[in-house]
Amino acid sequence: MSMSQKTTEDLIRRAFETGDFTGWFEAVYASASEGTMKIPWAQMQPAEGLVRWASEARPQGEGLSALVVGCGLGDDAEFLAGLGYAVTAFDVSPSAIASAQSRFPQSRVRYQVADLLDLPVEWRHNFDFVLEHRTIQALPWHFCQPAIEAISAQVRHGGQVLVITHGREPHEDKRGIPWRLSREELAHFLAQGLREVRFDDVQDPNGRREFRVLYQRDDSGQYTS
Repeated sequence: MSMSQKTTEDLIRRAFETGDFTGWFEAVYASASEGTMKIPWAQMQPAEGLVRWASEARPQGEGLSALVVGCGLGDDAEFLAGLGYAVTAFDVSPSAIASAQSRFPQSRVRYQVADLLDLPVEWRHNFDFVLEHRTIQALPWHFCQPAIEAISAQVRHGGQVLVITHGREPHEDKRGIPWRLSREELAHFLAQGLREVRFDDVQDPNGRREFRVLYQRDDSGQYTS
């Protein structure tokens, strides 16, 4: 099979067969940068849930830091930078980071290759706002809890985490990809010392169920480690 004939499903299956559950991200982004594949989830614009949150919350990002988890091609990161945040955005895929930097050559965003489950120590408890947009749902179930722990650990006291994910009821089929999350899985954010500020159960632009959840670590909240 030529590269032009490969699909995202092919790349995921081959990576999973070798026990590499994140390597397919690089395979997809690298193929896209070569012009042999389209990235099925890339909208080339900021997430609707993020834009909606900003239009309602009207955050003042000046003087505040933000972290974008699994930033992909950079649209969400650039949107937050436009709100005044000092943004750090990471992705496990070097090709994704290279593409983001190429798309936004004058960007103020600090783009960096990093693994969600092995983030730089200096990031820990260091951000005022953390955005998680459909990264957890792209990982098999055994990564869900450690991913939530890693995301939660980056927000400082008084900071917030916005989670945007495909949703499901607890009794509904858990098979992925994506591995849709229920409130049972999302409750692990609460176990990390965060409180739920807002929970929206909506439809995304493609008619699929989407959860948009805002968490906050109060000044009195305790870190789990």
